Amino acid sequence: MTQTPSVYTAHDIPDLLNALPTLFGFRPRESLVAVATYGPRRRFGFRLRLDLPEPEHVDEVGRLVAGHLRHQGAEGAILVAVTRQQDVALDLLDAIHAELDEIDLIVRARTDGERYWTDEPGFPDDGIEYETSDHHLAIVQAVAAGQEILPDRQALVDRFAPPTGERLRWLDHAADDILAELLPQLATATPETVADAGMAVLGPIIDRSAAGESISDADLLRFAAWVSSIRVRDAVWTRITRDNAADMLRLLAHVSRSVVDPFEPAVLSLAAFAAWLTGDGAQALIAVERAIEADPEYSMAHLMLDVLQRAVPPSSWTGFTAGVDESP
Repeated sequence: MTQTPSVYTAHDIPDLLNALPTLFGFRPRESLVAVATYGPRRRFGFRLRLDLPEPEHVDEVGRLVAGHLRHQGAEGAILVAVTRQQDVALDLLDAIHAELDEIDLIVRARTDGERYWTDEPGFPDDGIEYETSDHHLAIVQAVAAGQEILPDRQALVDRFAPPTGERLRWLDHAADDILAELLPQLATATPETVADAGMAVLGPIIDRSAAGESISDADLLRFAAWVSSIRVRDAVWTRITRDNAADMLRLLAHVSRSVVDPFEPAVLSLAAFAAWLTGDGAQALIAVERAIEADPEYSMAHLMLDVLQRAVPPSSWTGFTAGVDESP
């Protein structure tokens, strides 16, 4: 789920299909895309992408998508199914359409990546051929504005992929050295001072990252180890704002690719929050899924998953008004 403004005007269905990568930062495949529109000019707002469901789950997904659109106050809806499974796509679009109620259906289209279909009277049964291009105006404008367009969702998943092979073995060994450095500091800290102790280490790392400086593997491991303390994690959490969420996400994604057991849940949960605050629900979900895989009981990960499943808009975030720590 994503809620970032679009600056491109789609004039027809091929235009819209070529603009889809700009909505999520990657090319959707085997996906259902729903976009909420607002006002007489049908301004794009909330949008979500779901994997195409199995046929037996079509009705359930139809209710889910329509519910999210209503929750976001959508005045209109654009629905696009991107898949080779055109029978499932048609049933899914029917299921969502039946649940829209007062929401105006603006566009309803299907594509297999080479041809597209709409419900317009007289539309050819075999669809209309169209071309996708990395040089389409929508993508060129998005890239010029600083957006990165990835080839598919897997490329986004890889952004949060854990280390493997020789690098994992090296990081595991290095993490032991970092723990040996950290434990004496934790031993002398009280519950009231541990956050200050942690931020004395992490604050400069955050500042260097925001300034575009490279971060050493040792500092990446220090970051991961310190935020495994809930009080330190919460101190970092409160430092993430709308103004710096993109910078924090870049740092946290970097840490995520170097973090080792048992430090993953805090890092990935913070990354999910930063991604959500930037309006990037796709990255937020990927991060939180890895956090829950690492620790199925981690409460912050489940909090973020609930936020994403309920499609809570990042615009509702007003910041912390009190401490957020869960335990000493």
